[in-house]
Amino acid sequence: MKVVICGAGMAGLTLGHALKNCADVVLVEREASAADTGGYRISLNDPACRALQRVLPTDLYAELRATSDTGNAFEQFTVANARLRPMIVAPEPPRQERALAQRQALRVLLARDLAGQIRFSSTVVSVQQNPEGATATLDDGTVLEADLVVAADGADSAAVASLLGHSPTKDLGLTGIAGWAPLAGNEPPDYLLRGPALAFSADGTGVFLSLYRPPTTLADAVPSRALPDHPSLIWGTITPSGRVATARDSSSRNLTAEAERLLKGWSPWLSQHVRESDSERTSAFRFRAADPSKPIADWVPNRVTALGDAVHAMPPTGGRGASTAICDAADLADALQRHFHGESLGSVLTQYQCSIGPRARSAIRESLGPVRIIKALNHRPVQLLAHPLLRLAGTVGARRWRES
Repeated sequence: MKVVICGAGMAGLTLGHALKNCADVVLVEREASAADTGGYRISLNDPACRALQRVLPTDLYAELRATSDTGNAFEQFTVANARLRPMIVAPEPPRQERALAQRQALRVLLARDLAGQIRFSSTVVSVQQNPEGATATLDDGTVLEADLVVAADGADSAAVASLLGHSPTKDLGLTGIAGWAPLAGNEPPDYLLRGPALAFSADGTGVFLSLYRPPTTLADAVPSRALPDHPSLIWGTITPSGRVATARDSSSRNLTAEAERLLKGWSPWLSQHVRESDSERTSAFRFRAADPSKPIADWVPNRVTALGDAVHAMPPTGGRGASTAICDAADLADALQRHFHGESLGSVLTQYQCSIGPRARSAIRESLGPVRIIKALNHRPVQLLAHPLLRLAGTVGARRWRES
């Protein structure tokens, strides 16, 4: 069976590993190499870790864990106010696999053993299917024929848009600016030692915060640039796009200054680290999401299916996007195994597309929760009410945190 996977991100690479010994797999990737990728932290939950453990070779999964923050680095998730005082501290379920991975390092590791099957610097612009086969047309006019085409090309999936006639995702009107700063000066808030946090201010700005610890061992395939040798703070602002209208077109240095402006009046510790961030590691991006009230992957899948953000994009505010996509890939691989053992391809693909809906809707709704808070705080009357409430919640939450 020949399978063309549109996109060599987390989901596409996971599927490539799952199928490499039982199908002729080609991955089409627009970037020039696996190291050419944006993004920062990827949160991998228990189902995603177990899916990777099942799909990947044992030594590769061990490398993945060794280059990620695991164990007590991800014991809880904290919601804080602009002074970085904890308001809510939510423990993660005990005895579960989870990890905070660096996107670039993870992608390099996943691509290493599939290098001969990845067609870099190529973009799928459209796909077609019929009961006998499918095609993927590339930006240079090349047409790849396959028994199955899998759209795994992200939230702006050209493959899915060409199939449906429209994109299943929409712009949420929010822009993120993210960066990476060496830890310096005063110690970080204690709760960050046990897991990531999301902080809010009364004006509708949010910030994701996470600490990075250098791994004790580094795989040869991972460029040193992907995993610095010093402890760092990874931060990412979230704000209505109208406040940073030119952010995506700005230089990295200007983006750092823009983030400083957004965080005026926040914790001095945070402001210092944003100011001292590595400008080359600072970037901006827009938030997109699918509508969880609408059908997911609602086409008849003769020879084309999809997974991950290509069909159910979600903002990073829930930390569920990569995990959901990886689980999709493992489920699709299981479905194709049933096809290899006799079930019709259309039948197993239909079952697969029906099965991903509940998980995707749950993850999208969870990820949209912080988005709704940020959008609500964008209105002046709400801000006037929220300011004293956030301050009070931070005072009470910090006292409880110290007492615990």
